[in-house]
Amino acid sequence: MEVLDMSQPKQWYEKQLRILQTVLREPDVVNYDARSVAAYMEQIHANCIIINGGGIVDFFRHDLVTANPNPFMTSEDVLKDLTEACHEKGMKVVVRVDFRGVDKKIYELRPDWFSMNEQGDPKIRDNPLHSAIFQPCYQSVYRNEHAYRFIDYLFEHYDIDGIWENSYTQDGICYCKRCSDRYFREVGKELPRGGQFMDSSYDEYRQWKADCVMEHLRDCRAVVKKYGEDKAYAAEIFGLYHDRFKANGHDLYAIKDHFDFLVTPLFTANHEPMNGPSTLIKFLKSLSPDKTPVMLFGHLGTNNDLRYISSAAQETRLWMWEAISAGGSFWNCVFNGQHPGKTYDRRNALLCADIYEFMELNEEVLSGQETAGEVSVLYSRATNAALGNPDRSKDAYLTHMMGLEQVLTDMHVQYRLLTDDKLNGETLAATKVLILANAACLSDREMDIIREYVRSGGKLIATHQTSLRQTDGTLRHDYALGDVLGCAFTGIVKDNSQWGYQYVRGEHPLTRGFENTSLLASWGPQQLVRVTSQAAEAPVTYVPQIFPQPPERSWLRSYETEYPTLLLNRFGQGESVFFPYGVDRNVWQHGHNDFSELLKKALNYLLQGDYTVKTNAPASVHLSLNRSGGDPKSYVLHAVNTTAAPRRPVLQTIPVHDVQVDIKLKGTRLAGFTCLHKESDIQCSGAAVPSGDGELLVSVTIPRLQEYAALHFTIE
Repeated sequence: MEVLDMSQPKQWYEKQLRILQTVLREPDVVNYDARSVAAYMEQIHANCIIINGGGIVDFFRHDLVTANPNPFMTSEDVLKDLTEACHEKGMKVVVRVDFRGVDKKIYELRPDWFSMNEQGDPKIRDNPLHSAIFQPCYQSVYRNEHAYRFIDYLFEHYDIDGIWENSYTQDGICYCKRCSDRYFREVGKELPRGGQFMDSSYDEYRQWKADCVMEHLRDCRAVVKKYGEDKAYAAEIFGLYHDRFKANGHDLYAIKDHFDFLVTPLFTANHEPMNGPSTLIKFLKSLSPDKTPVMLFGHLGTNNDLRYISSAAQETRLWMWEAISAGGSFWNCVFNGQHPGKTYDRRNALLCADIYEFMELNEEVLSGQETAGEVSVLYSRATNAALGNPDRSKDAYLTHMMGLEQVLTDMHVQYRLLTDDKLNGETLAATKVLILANAACLSDREMDIIREYVRSGGKLIATHQTSLRQTDGTLRHDYALGDVLGCAFTGIVKDNSQWGYQYVRGEHPLTRGFENTSLLASWGPQQLVRVTSQAAEAPVTYVPQIFPQPPERSWLRSYETEYPTLLLNRFGQGESVFFPYGVDRNVWQHGHNDFSELLKKALNYLLQGDYTVKTNAPASVHLSLNRSGGDPKSYVLHAVNTTAAPRRPVLQTIPVHDVQVDIKLKGTRLAGFTCLHKESDIQCSGAAVPSGDGELLVSVTIPRLQEYAALHFTIE
């Protein structure tokens, strides 16, 4: 496990970040009031601001060949004024630069710096309401040598604290001479042509392009760091819910090392799951445990179609609490303009003030949190690349994760997201149950680690096509983990999208609670598998489709088949539970409670009911237990109440009363506790577990929970 050196003093960007970006439009520069902006930041407890610098439109004056000053500027010097005003209050200023395109008048000065399509014409980013911008080649002088000189100029003339490089990638392929020559020189081929860019025929080019992106980020970071290690370099990165590798060579696993903190957008607009912010922060923390994970949120919560109006206030607040519950920081984009006094929609201007204040007051406790959980959920980058799709109805990976997490959250199971680059014997050592949610594209190395984990006594839940594909997405003939799962693929897939059922064979620990039914719901594609292990049991099996009309003939001679849909196998000292269909995806996409119940029973069986957290709270109260600051005896319990009317966005939360939380930990006594955020008096007590070996039961009572509560406690 990676050990962080806590003895070295941290840079400002390695600590808690409470960022504000006001997203200036051209007219916002007129009479820019830096003092009022700084005062607003102080009011909402922000400690960093992102301010427009230039690229497409320049918010400062310079003499470089591409100078395109904001037409509304007169004698203003926004960067100078804001930097001085913020530094007086101890706040940082990061300048946003954007080299994704230029106006035609700039393009004509250096046409060889810009990107070409397959026909040799300049690539243009259309804007139906304003003039289009010409896209530079991602390898061009404009995006590289010129961009570095541009950044040099900013540091040489302004006392800024960092650079935010917006849109450093480019979709598709560029056919300019610079790209063509370099590709031939390095790969020995002409640039690929024809077909669709997302086809596999472009994979070699895609990897080459990704290497070029890494080269740019390395060089750009070096430019920033010339001015001091305290100068930050970062960019908006897309991962987890928004995978951009196929489109533009944007590989989060590779680019993370170039940035000083990790920022990923997650907006409420698309109605991602309410636990989405927590998942995102867990994902970023697994990728880079030593870097501050930041969620970008705000006015874009109504997405780019309605960029300039506020999103639902209550849902946005819950969005923030969810990220805090996993140890996240924020990038706030809740309005456009200088400050609330000079913008159109001011409804959410002070929305985060008390939340940012809470973070500031409890920074020491909230920093460095990590999940104190018994379950690990593997994130498979290769599977997401092969099977993910932004259209959730077509997606075959993230929707599995989302459905699984819904069940874990409902059960209050404490889990961490384990990125596959951190998958090893050491990270699995403390994991009671490892879950593979349709981890179809596993490498031989990953499967060896998983196999050894189960053989040595680990518990595994796997679903759908786990280990049934190569890392590039091509199907295997059989499950590569078939020995662990206890089955073999018949090669037959049945579509149960209509009239699908499963048969409960009889009493079994995995079907306890289904005594009053022999049939369960089924939906979606079903892999038919054969049992191959003598140590395997199949308590639930596939049922051929039952067409409902005419009802007189809506029956089967036998509902039981030899193809399991739930398979328990004992492998070595461990056990696996396998669902050869998308039981987890069905939770999210279909919703029948049978799917949730099957996953809950699998968890109950493998954990034998021994959970770190037990509670009477409803599923709509999300509980997160974290270790604080790397101290194994220091804990923070977060409670986020999402109880509301069954609709999105959430407009009003309904208070929950008399929430009881029992936490079982290794320890002898409760050393102390502090209510970090409370809506009523929180009570906390500790008692030794009679039958436990040095175990302590910490009992927490929350008399009334309206929105959010947090408790810090230490044990000995």
